[in-house]
Amino acid sequence: MIKVNNPSPKKLISILNKNPLKQESILHYTGTMWGVGARLSAIDTIKRINDLKQRDGAGMIVLVPNIMWFDEQNIPIPDKIYALMQQYFPGNLSIAFPVDDPRFEHIALNGKVAFRVPEDPLLRLFIELLDEPIVSTSINYSSLPAENDVARLERIFGSWFDFALYPSRRVIQDGATASTIVEYFGKKEGGIEDLKCLREGSVPFYEVKKSFFQPLVMFVCTANICRSPIAEKLFAKMIREQQLNLDTDSSGLLEGGHMISLFSMQLLMQNGMMEAQEHVSKKITPEMVARSWLVITMEERQRNFLREANPQTSHKILTLNEITGFGGDIEDPHGSSLEYYQKTYALIEERLNILIKMIKNDEIKLFKDKQ
Repeated sequence: MIKVNNPSPKKLISILNKNPLKQESILHYTGTMWGVGARLSAIDTIKRINDLKQRDGAGMIVLVPNIMWFDEQNIPIPDKIYALMQQYFPGNLSIAFPVDDPRFEHIALNGKVAFRVPEDPLLRLFIELLDEPIVSTSINYSSLPAENDVARLERIFGSWFDFALYPSRRVIQDGATASTIVEYFGKKEGGIEDLKCLREGSVPFYEVKKSFFQPLVMFVCTANICRSPIAEKLFAKMIREQQLNLDTDSSGLLEGGHMISLFSMQLLMQNGMMEAQEHVSKKITPEMVARSWLVITMEERQRNFLREANPQTSHKILTLNEITGFGGDIEDPHGSSLEYYQKTYALIEERLNILIKMIKNDEIKLFKDKQ
């Protein structure tokens, strides 16, 4: 077995130039657990892996480097699945949907293929340099628990691997956390689009299904008492009027438990949003970021703070100005006059009208660069 420990991009390119791993079995770390796999085109190797696992081949996952790969390969994605990918990739959710492409016939199940963009950045780079997806599965015999201890898997399963790619030790988790696998059903299969849970892993299925039917837009400011409540209440009203299947919430960077500011509440209630008087501020958490399709901040510094705290999902954290094509911040009106609040309210409303049009026209593209 050839072992490579946390190589630099330059070193990895050199290794693959010498040995492109056309038929080798590959030990890899997804970011949450260890797997064994091979290039998509290595049909005999994939069969050998399934024989070693003592199973018929069902349940293998195709790991791709990024969401743009589907466009590059001309693989169409249902709109609702694309939204889930925007929310959860890279991550620990695998999504099976119909793929009419002969390259996947040997791993497809009922015409569907399960895809995931893995969390580990080294593995994503590796797949990109291979210029071909990896077909991946857990390291275990069929029906037995997956092995995630490096020493044990080398001792017990070492003969399974021809090539081993090891990330930095600091990124390896102590325990294995399997991906949640969901299957997409289109309108032709049952009249409505739906999801079925094939395996529940670290991502709760109820959360995925809720996101599938009603993607959540989270608005964030500093204290969650002025700007983000205005944005969230206004946006909620707009999506009701436009009959869009979206959900809304708001939060802040500071500890919560505070009432909405008096002028924010006054302006919202004057415009028919009586629920503003019930608002109580709350602090955003990583879990709230994870279950959001979009996280929209009022300032660049808020965006940058959240991106640094949530690097895997930084692509979906943008300022309200940024996502609607403007620069700069929406300044905090706290402590200012009612007139200044009115200007802030009008500015947020203007930006939200643009955002609504972008959503209706399917113009939200979160991946402008490869993550």
